[in-house]
Amino acid sequence: MASADPLQAAVATPPHRRLATIAFSLALVAVGLIGGFGAAKLADDPHTAKPELLAGTVTWSNDQTRSIAFEADGAPRGPIDGDTIYSVIAESWRDVNGTLHHDGTYPTCLAGEKDNPVSMDRHRVELEVLHRDTGSQPQHIAVRVHCLD
Repeated sequence: MASADPLQAAVATPPHRRLATIAFSLALVAVGLIGGFGAAKLADDPHTAKPELLAGTVTWSNDQTRSIAFEADGAPRGPIDGDTIYSVIAESWRDVNGTLHHDGTYPTCLAGEKDNPVSMDRHRVELEVLHRDTGSQPQHIAVRVHCLD
């Protein structure tokens, strides 16, 4: 029996056609998601350096060479292990009060006396570091310093 309203009869979509439209829409969404995730994965460069945040103690520092010996908290250390030396390339650093310094100076908690660039005072710091494998000996680079004491 035909519908009394001619407009309603013209608009009604058969069930099999409705199902095909929904399936097609879901397929488009799936293709979009897969394409988006694939593009994001291709954009992720495995060679991008990702800094690591470490807290620990600086046991030796030289403000002329901008090098420090650093012992990370919780890092196992054997009796014959040498010091881990970091190159400090941070152009800005944060002092114990939280003040950020952008003047390219060496962090005061790492600096030696005026007439001696070497300091063997033990200071607590937080470092943001990069590790670089040079083939023979790994290179450790501090890109951010936060003095904790």
